[in-house]
Amino acid sequence: MPATEPAHPPTQPLRFGPGGRFELRPAEYRLLVDGEPSALGGRALDLLLTLAARPADLFTKAELIERVWPGLVVEEGNLRVQVNALRRLLGEDAIATVPGRGYRFTAARHDEAQAAAAPPPASDTTTLFGRDADLARLRQALAAPGCVSVVGSPGVGKSSLAREALARWPGRSAWVDLAPLTLPAQLPDGIVRAFGGQLSPGEALPQLLNLIPADVDLLLVLDNAEHLAAVCAEWAAQLATLPRLRLLVTSQLPLGVAGERLLRLEPLPVAEGVDGPDPREGALALLVARIRAVDARFDVSARSLPLLAALCRQLDGLPLALELAAARVPLMGLQAVHDALAERFALLSRGRRDSSARHRNLLDALDWSHGLLEPAEQRLYRALGVFAGGFTLDLAVTLSSDEHTSRWDVVDGLATLVERSLVSLDNQDPPRYRLLETMRAHALARLGDADGHSARRRHAVAVLALIAPSDDAALWLADMQNVREAFLWAREHDLATAAQIGARAARVMVFTVWRHEVTEWMLSLLPAMEARGEAVPPQVQALWWSMLGYLLLIRSDPRAVPVSRKAVDLWRPLGNPAELLIAAAHWVRAFTEDAPELDEACTLLRELAAGDDSAPTRLRLNGALAVVARLRRDTAELLACMEREQLAARELGQSQRVQVAENNICLTLVRLGRFEEGATRTRALLEVLDADGSGSNGSLPWVLNALVEALIGLGRLDEAQALLPRSLAAQRRFGTTVAWLGILPLLVAHGRIEAACRLAGHARTRWTANDTTLDSLELRALDGALDAGRALLGSDITAALEAEGRALGDEAVEGLVLRR
Repeated sequence: MPATEPAHPPTQPLRFGPGGRFELRPAEYRLLVDGEPSALGGRALDLLLTLAARPADLFTKAELIERVWPGLVVEEGNLRVQVNALRRLLGEDAIATVPGRGYRFTAARHDEAQAAAAPPPASDTTTLFGRDADLARLRQALAAPGCVSVVGSPGVGKSSLAREALARWPGRSAWVDLAPLTLPAQLPDGIVRAFGGQLSPGEALPQLLNLIPADVDLLLVLDNAEHLAAVCAEWAAQLATLPRLRLLVTSQLPLGVAGERLLRLEPLPVAEGVDGPDPREGALALLVARIRAVDARFDVSARSLPLLAALCRQLDGLPLALELAAARVPLMGLQAVHDALAERFALLSRGRRDSSARHRNLLDALDWSHGLLEPAEQRLYRALGVFAGGFTLDLAVTLSSDEHTSRWDVVDGLATLVERSLVSLDNQDPPRYRLLETMRAHALARLGDADGHSARRRHAVAVLALIAPSDDAALWLADMQNVREAFLWAREHDLATAAQIGARAARVMVFTVWRHEVTEWMLSLLPAMEARGEAVPPQVQALWWSMLGYLLLIRSDPRAVPVSRKAVDLWRPLGNPAELLIAAAHWVRAFTEDAPELDEACTLLRELAAGDDSAPTRLRLNGALAVVARLRRDTAELLACMEREQLAARELGQSQRVQVAENNICLTLVRLGRFEEGATRTRALLEVLDADGSGSNGSLPWVLNALVEALIGLGRLDEAQALLPRSLAAQRRFGTTVAWLGILPLLVAHGRIEAACRLAGHARTRWTANDTTLDSLELRALDGALDAGRALLGSDITAALEAEGRALGDEAVEGLVLRR
């Protein structure tokens, strides 16, 4: 409430102070102290009535003078006299001074102390989902006297776990909810009341010790302690003298007292069963139970389960967020709730009425946590929201340090955010930090447009500085979500930065699961680079066109030839022979059929490579000349070039290039009819990829397809069929369509001609989706299926089946292929 709103005197009696010993009775215009009228003067009483009208609100000095001495000219000294009179009677904590501004009424109200000492709020269920291990650890920690702190992020379920532990505690217990309390001085009264006493004037500790028997096991719970952590730590140290007391604290940060035992509560995981997400465990179990609590008709189906799991993951497994989302499902439907997560704080705003006030709304819970931070920590928290998928300390320092903020300021601020459970920290070396998506959305919402634009610019610069010098795919993989965020911002605001990020990503990530997405990034920049590319630094222009040509040639896109030639022309005057050779190699490899221009490209490449026997040059040269040999059907030269390319990659220690070359050799052997040799080498290569364990090697779809084709050639159709689920999964993961090359002839070999014709229609649609020209392998696979259809079914039926296939989606086609 703003301080300019009129301060109407309270009409109901107001009790405040230790034990509620002060009672202000506005209607009677008097103040009682321990039930007896006080000797407070009229001006002091008017001042008290004014301040008490809006507890905790700031009143300026001018405003108070106007209300207490209306129409009179009064010095500020008179106001100070009355304030001091009230403090002598009520205590120093009753009225707070805001230097240079005014005063506010801060005495502990009696109803706040009662609220603090109230028993834990009842729940509609005592079931804890996914917390069996946490509860067991907590109960074990409580087996011995001392302080146990349950810490974790807002909404993670700290209070629920403490409530369950309290319910299972066999002895005497007390619960103090600290959320309603605003001042450290209110804590002793809340604790005393929790044990059934009433605080009298004097020292609080002796009174409390008199209430607690020394020969009984006791459990005292201080819930929501983060805003009073310092005073809680003081009391924890003093209560440590009680030999049989267990102090259980829930907070976003540890108390930091000697002997404190910490239990850090993490979000609920999405449990995975044999057949996918398990709705009986973890986050899914909680979400389903909460939906059923408000809609008994809700049932988990094969269709709804993936959506439920996605909702749990996007809400980070935070119990509070899941409960708030569940409340929306009966009215909106599951799909609509999932789709509305872009506006998650509007969506997650209706909690249970028996929840504490700040836990009825996710935004309020996070605002509470944000408000406990120092201004510099708040700025850091908001800025970190621009990171996606985690970040390193160096990235955070690059983003947030400036002339006013040193590296160590960022380090200390980040440590505080981790301590307060607003930022997660993994156990890698070097460590990575992450804001849960819910915290990230909150940080971004609090960042604002102007600060957000500045932070995103610094983020793009920081990400580019991290990745630009490195060709280490592992480094890139760890931060590819940040690379994506940086690229998407730069695409709209900074073409040169976007071009650098896209080109560098294309070079490093081409053999990973990111290749398809990076290709889309590069293509999305094409109109801008054609229209405004001359404004981009020449080196960046040349690199961008070179890498676009590379991505296009992988897709057999006819644009690869002119794009790669443009890159060659851009590199020629820049005095960078290494990059010019790379661009020339791309130009050669871009051809899908023999042509006079291919001779020109080959001549340039050989001239650039002449006299240079280094491994990088041999790698580029032989990779390109292998394409020429394939187009000119020179089998011996093709295999020789591939072997030389692989040798150069091995000398350079480029394991992925070695694997790509080996896969190309395997495919060539298979298509030359050397099926046994091809199958043996392909199986060995597949074992290498599987041993890596990362699942991110972009060669996997091609390796699996090579093995399928080899097994078909050997007549081992059942073995080939058994590989199809994995081959399709790899194709789906890496965004390719290569699996159809082997599956089309397999369907024909199995006599499933109708399925083969439908798949041919679908495959042709996918292979030409980007205006690409069908290569010889694709044409051979299509012709084999359709020729078999015409021979068995006739041309009209074959054409109709092909048309049906063109209308099928990927999921339907996969089901068709796997059905026997």
